[in-house]
Amino acid sequence: MAQLLQSVSQALRILRLLQEHRELGVSEIARALDIGSSTAHRLLATLADARFVTQGQAGGKYELGPSMRSAASVLDEVLEVGAPRMQALRDLSSETVHLAVLRGTQTHFVAAFESPRIMRVTSRVGQTLPAHVTAAGKLLLAQHSDDAVRELYAGTALTGGANPGERALDDLLAELATVRVAGYGRNLAESETGVAALAVALNGPDGHVVGTLTVTGPDSLFNPTHSPGLSAREAELIRMLRETADHIHTDLAATAAPALQRKH
Repeated sequence: MAQLLQSVSQALRILRLLQEHRELGVSEIARALDIGSSTAHRLLATLADARFVTQGQAGGKYELGPSMRSAASVLDEVLEVGAPRMQALRDLSSETVHLAVLRGTQTHFVAAFESPRIMRVTSRVGQTLPAHVTAAGKLLLAQHSDDAVRELYAGTALTGGANPGERALDDLLAELATVRVAGYGRNLAESETGVAALAVALNGPDGHVVGTLTVTGPDSLFNPTHSPGLSAREAELIRMLRETADHIHTDLAATAAPALQRKH
């Protein structure tokens, strides 16, 4: 049983590696996981059989396969259906709105509607930031168990962001427990000095979390005193975020319903 769990863990680490790097060879994966090339090849063959990875040509490098790319197609649908709602949230809040996903231990920003304010946070589209210092990253990490988060950060230091030094993993796990109860992620000048953000889960048509909806702006407008509790402005922004996320999920479900009826 222990050997089976170890194989599953190693397979998941391969998928995370390929999320962070477009393609990798067997020897590169073996070195990254500190396993033998034959073990890496066997794991890759199993993943390829289930279409989680694919090999460009015989002896070539591996990349994520169709079974993993299907998540990207769901995200495309979320963007298409949710864009008007995100723009409306930007107009209502006057803050920059982002859609973000988790890639390994990094928050990746995939869409944005910038605030009209002169003093604003600009688009982060195409950029990545350490998940443990972003509102979106914390919310997405909180979707996983503590054991899964420990596995994710195995051998990875919790560094980066506005504060120097390394954060303790146990401190992050304690914060994630709070995030699970509260239902939102929060960042007060952790990713960048002077920047604040709040994030809620964005569910796909099947109800599973596919990313986060985030509002980002100057911390002087969100919570100028950096109080541990939510400011009145933050509470209002969370209400807006939740309403918008609910509307996007409803729109997605309505869009998916006719397709499901046609299949039956």
